[in-house]
Amino acid sequence: MADMSVKSQSGALGSAGVEQRRSLAPGQSGFRLARIAGIEVRVDWSLAVVFWLIAFNLGTGLLPARHLNWSGGLIWVAAFAAAALFFLSVLAHELAHALVGRARGVPIEGITLFLFGGVSRLGGEPKSPGAEFLMAVVGPLTSLVIGIICTALGAAFADRSAPDGLELSSFGPAATLLLWLGSSNLALAIFNILPGFPLDGGRVLRAILWKATGDLRKATRGATIAGPRGRRVC
Repeated sequence: MADMSVKSQSGALGSAGVEQRRSLAPGQSGFRLARIAGIEVRVDWSLAVVFWLIAFNLGTGLLPARHLNWSGGLIWVAAFAAAALFFLSVLAHELAHALVGRARGVPIEGITLFLFGGVSRLGGEPKSPGAEFLMAVVGPLTSLVIGIICTALGAAFADRSAPDGLELSSFGPAATLLLWLGSSNLALAIFNILPGFPLDGGRVLRAILWKATGDLRKATRGATIAGPRGRRVC
């Protein structure tokens, strides 16, 4: 999710990485949402597009199809709540990157949530394979933990709201939201850990190759071969 470029020993690759990160990150449009643990969180206006798409798809598709007994008002409240909770989980994913990076000595300018999920704005670059590895892996791990917790809680609420435990239509709003959020975060974790640069998994692979070879250029080329270059999503 966060686009984290690393400086090479010579500095040339690092400079290119910084320029690539700046070109990929959204601009300063939008608004400041909050400051969390000293890290500025901004929301780009493009986020509204995805927020609406998630809410619209749930409100007109999944929820009315699965819950015929729910009122229209309840369906739309649940749909917008699901969209909001999903982007809070994306924020948690990005905060994990930023907090670990700051703990490893990387200046963090802030986080921006936008059309493709989120991006951490770095004021510097990780200086070692270990720092790169930890910054990259903590995001998917955060999504995985959120996914497991939400799924477990959703199953517990489902047992209460639907003692027979089989019919999705009998699940209450809490169980439905938690199970949807759990599966979404599990999917997010799996997608981001794929070894395709510059996904989190690609950054993990580059850190491993960097440690093994001691050559960041070779590590970057190897990680790039594993997946298409481009913007990191979610």
